[in-house]
Amino acid sequence: MINIVSKFIDKKLLCQRDDKLLIAISGGADSVALFLCLKELGYDIELAHCNFNLRGEESDNDEEFVKQLADNFGVRLHLKSFDTEKYANGNKVSIQVAARDLRYKWFNELLVDNNLNYIAVGHHKNDDVETFFINLTRGSGLKGLLGIKPKNNNIIRPLLCVSRLEIETYLLAFKQSFREDSSNKTVKYLRNKIRYELIPLLTEINPSIQKTISNEIEILEGVFQVFEEQIESKRKKIVQNENGIFKLKITDVQKLNPLNIYLYEFLNPYGFSEVNQIIKALNTQSGKQFFSKNYQLNIDREYIFIFKISKENLSFEILENQHKISTPFTMELSKSTDRKVVKDRVIAKLDFDKLKFPLVLRKWKQGDKFMPLGMPTFKKVSDFFIDNKYSLIAKQQQWILCSADDIIWIVGDRIDDRFKITTQTKNVYIAEILKDK
Repeated sequence: MINIVSKFIDKKLLCQRDDKLLIAISGGADSVALFLCLKELGYDIELAHCNFNLRGEESDNDEEFVKQLADNFGVRLHLKSFDTEKYANGNKVSIQVAARDLRYKWFNELLVDNNLNYIAVGHHKNDDVETFFINLTRGSGLKGLLGIKPKNNNIIRPLLCVSRLEIETYLLAFKQSFREDSSNKTVKYLRNKIRYELIPLLTEINPSIQKTISNEIEILEGVFQVFEEQIESKRKKIVQNENGIFKLKITDVQKLNPLNIYLYEFLNPYGFSEVNQIIKALNTQSGKQFFSKNYQLNIDREYIFIFKISKENLSFEILENQHKISTPFTMELSKSTDRKVVKDRVIAKLDFDKLKFPLVLRKWKQGDKFMPLGMPTFKKVSDFFIDNKYSLIAKQQQWILCSADDIIWIVGDRIDDRFKITTQTKNVYIAEILKDK
């Protein structure tokens, strides 16, 4: 087994011989075999053990076993005890997610604090096959059928080239004991259900099912590489990035075949998976909006727009004696007696004595209204946008300038009639948008 693992590490470029590795060790067969194997190969290693306090005395016995193992081999051991249930309840996540979050956060801290290069974990071929079926049942697309990555950023999995049986045989040859996690036997978890019920059933049909699925995963990796190259080629032509706002021309999107596959791959990185609903809206619902955790997708008349959801309702105060602002854009501010009207949308000339400072610069919101220059009555800002053919993205980006509760300028477009310069105006307030160099 040692030679198989060594060749796998080199083939997959998991790490270099002089890298320092942190081994996540539970005390189970997989992590113990990983430890012995990497030590035998001569790597500079340290161990990290998490006590999640989920199995009472059994968890404490696991910790004692790992302590003894580290002492026997003279290897540095890092220990951490977690209140996993408290974390899970406080963050409203499952125990499994809580344990994963806690351990990897700690592992990454250990890397930094101890000048280590990689976290090595003990996933093996059987885990890879189980992950294949987990993703298949959940529906994760072609990428999900590739199983577990041998290397994912700073996490490496040197045992993905060997089976659980090979691992146990290796430990038996070493006469090395290991711990059995009782929670691995219960079928209430999906992975265990696949391991103890589905795999044995499939093995009756095909005794070499583990090897067959492993071979299929390897083939799919090649297929996915070809697939990904085609997707990226189309993505570069269709997905445009304009200052962090992504847009896709609808007529170009509708020419894609198969549309649902391309659109899924284009939109999934932003958290959108409801592709069929989006395709339906392309033909019927201009103005339709979709939301993922961090992004908003708007379907306009000609484009699909995707942009990050603002986590804050940002606003900026402008003081009476302030001459310039540089956030969220550059604007020069001045006071004058020049009542000459200018017809330039980036310049607002207002009656200074009608203003109440500080002025507030903010995004527009539903219900806003103002009196557009030249009109004697109020108009909803949303209706003003419609009349002036604002795109959905333009609405999203629009800033307004306010005096107290009154809108005085749809910035870069129209001032409010109540604040215009008249023959009675004595002092003029000038706000001019400057182009950033």
